[in-house]
Amino acid sequence: LLSIGYRVEEHQLDESCYDLLASEARLTSLFGIAKGDLPTEHWFRLGRPIVEIGFKGALMSWSGSMFEYLMPPLVMKEPQGSILNQTSKLIIKRQIQYARSKNVPWGISEAAYNARDRELTYQYTNFGVPGLGLKRGLGQNTVIAPYATILAAQFNPREAVQNLM
Repeated sequence: LLSIGYRVEEHQLDESCYDLLASEARLTSLFGIAKGDLPTEHWFRLGRPIVEIGFKGALMSWSGSMFEYLMPPLVMKEPQGSILNQTSKLIIKRQIQYARSKNVPWGISEAAYNARDRELTYQYTNFGVPGLGLKRGLGQNTVIAPYATILAAQFNPREAVQNLM
């Protein structure tokens, strides 16, 4: 599996890894395999936990964010009927349902938000829909990232345009 980072001062990889198929890091996995830098088996080591959405299964991501799910299909084809394509469609549906229940626009994803550090720099973190992500506390904050709607337009353009209006 691919490490999430490298600690330069310690000359050491982070212990945490990108270990889910439903992640933006799947592009790195795909390219690494295509280049011969990673064995084909790497792809099959990526976790595939499933959540039920409307009697169908969708892959879970770490944070349930639109970015994790919908950035890879910008450059990686998801064949109709595949678990990746089904997941993309279902998580958009779930994002819309969740946003409606909170009476906000849909499109929850990684984003800068209204918190600042000592140097007054806005902070950035992953936000997502509870139940889509494995991370705890996903329902504590609701941050809408308009770019997430643009990502969803590749699957549901009509709903995306309506969401932006």
